[in-house]
Parts: sequence; structure tokens; C-alpha cells
Amino acid sequence: MFGQILLNVVFQLVYFVGAVFLIGWLMSKLNKAFYRMTGGGMAVCLATGALGTPIHELSHAAMCIVFRHRIHDIKLFQIGDEDGVLGYVTHSYNPKNIWAVIGNYFIGVAPIIGGSGVIFLLISWLLPNAYTEISSLLTGFADMQSGGFSGAWFEGIGAVCLGMIAALFSNVSAGFSFWFFYIVAMCIALHVTLSGADIKGALPALPMLAGVLLVINLVLGLLAPDAYVGFLSGMNSFGGYLIGLMCLSLVLSLSCIVLLLLIRLIIGIVRSILHI
Repeated sequence: MFGQILLNVVFQLVYFVGAVFLIGWLMSKLNKAFYRMTGGGMAVCLATGALGTPIHELSHAAMCIVFRHRIHDIKLFQIGDEDGVLGYVTHSYNPKNIWAVIGNYFIGVAPIIGGSGVIFLLISWLLPNAYTEISSLLTGFADMQSGGFSGAWFEGIGAVCLGMIAALFSNVSAGFSFWFFYIVAMCIALHVTLSGADIKGALPALPMLAGVLLVINLVLGLLAPDAYVGFLSGMNSFGGYLIGLMCLSLVLSLSCIVLLLLIRLIIGIVRSILHI
């Protein structure tokens, strides 16, 4: 029983830490590739950052409030910083408060979660047909995870990402609504990646987070087995929703690169035809 409880804690850390860092890392690579492909200039970064950076910083700030951190200063968007920093949130907390200490992790990774949530809300507002399809995908993936982590997780992630692509881009015929959504969502997705400072702030909270999860699992697993079954199902299902939601940002980051490659291809074909 104790071994199974430890394994359950590992699975929970995979959902709420490993998957978040993995998707954040993939998005970082995709977004860096996008900016390199656009010439690496600050102009494109600033243009997308005018929308994306405030979402990034507000996500940090919202988690500061949830986990009882004191916000000292917040800059939603700035131009001309010598280090190239587009925004920031400075905060402090009581190191003796377990809730506040654990909060460092969620504050650090907040942008990828908050940004994905905003994109999902935009879909519900502007692309209702896509919203219905994506909601169904998220629910199906979460239901799959409710039974526990398995090899089907990787197959499920692929199916969710492909399904999201199909759901979103089948709505191109929506015209203005689609392109307005796409431009705003693209700007958000290109700026919800985790910075070095975000990760640095999140890492020290991991031992405390793992310890709290272990205690909760032990108490429920040993003293309330029936409640523990419901707890595991709920945690796994919530983890599925969270991962699926973050896939929205991942899919949009990937689509930015694909769109850029298509534009380059079309320009190349036109130039060859016109002999420019």
C-alpha cells in the first residue's frame, strides 16, 4: 500500500510539475525559433508583447494574491529596459507560511496556465463551434486520466493536440472572428513561456509541494481509503484538464511557425515566377 501511495505522488508530480515544465520548455523552443525566423529583432517581440506581456504578468500577480504574497511593484509592459525585460512583478512572502512557500511554484508557472486559460476564454467568445469541440477533447482526455497515469497518456496528448488544430482551423471561414482570435491568441502564446526568473522562483517550492502531496496521500490512503479513491480520481482528472489546456498554447506556438514557413514559401514561389 505504501509503495502504491508513493507511486501516486510521483504521478501527481508528473501531471502538475513535469508536464508543466515540459510543455513550457517546448513552447520556449518554438517561440525562440519563431523570433529567429522573423529576423530576431525587437520590433516583432514588442508588437506581440504589447498584448502578451500583460497577460504574463497578470498571471503572476493573480497567483500572488491567491497564495498570500505581497506585491511590491508590477509593470505590465515596458519598452527600453536595458536588459530587454518587458514586464515584471516583484513580491515577497512569509517563509514560515507553508501555503505561501508552495505558492512560489504556482506563481512561477502561472503564465503558461493563465495564458492558456485566457486563450480558452477567447475561443468560447469568438469561436463557439471550436469551443464545443475543444471542450469535448479536454473532457475526454481528463476522463482518460481519471483512471491513473498510463502509456495512453502520450497517445492522448497527441490526439488532443491534433484535435485542437482541426477544431481551430476548421473555423477559418468565420472570417474576422477567426483572424482576430488568432492574432490575439498568437501574441499571448508567444509570451506565456517561462522565463529563467520564473523557473528559478518556482524550483525552491518543489520539495515543500512534494512533501505536502505525500502527507495528503498518506493520510487519506491509510486512514480514509474510500475518500482516497475519489481524491486520486479528482487529481488525475484535474491534471488532465490542466495539461490539455496548456496544449492550446503549444498548438498556437507551433502554428505560428507553420504559418511563417507557408508565407516564406509563397513569397519564394512569387519571386521565382516574377524573377525578382
